[in-house]
Amino acid sequence: MNHNQFLDRVINDGIQAAKRDYGSGEKLQGSIAGFNTCRNRSIAELKEILEASHVATQDARLHQANNYWWYRCYEVEVEWVCNCFSVVLQNEGLSVIIPPTARAAMQVAQIVGVKEL
Repeated sequence: MNHNQFLDRVINDGIQAAKRDYGSGEKLQGSIAGFNTCRNRSIAELKEILEASHVATQDARLHQANNYWWYRCYEVEVEWVCNCFSVVLQNEGLSVIIPPTARAAMQVAQIVGVKEL
């Protein structure tokens, strides 16, 4: 599985989960936008997108924007993609985008087909 195939799987699985969690509306739209902006991106681009999404969410919160939840859900899903990709990077002994979580490691194991010991 190559870089973009892995990203596509994380993104597609994430979009399905967001549809189950949010149903419709602003949160779902922000989530899907967050996932889709990560498609075909390099590690450096993912990091830049994550940093920009943090700033956008903070700005929306500061200005009490009516669409705050769109920005927050966008940010959370970008962070999830970076989290999952960081598991792969850490496994390869490379610098991570963000510190990966156990939940992301479980998702990555499911994607790449790691079997139980």
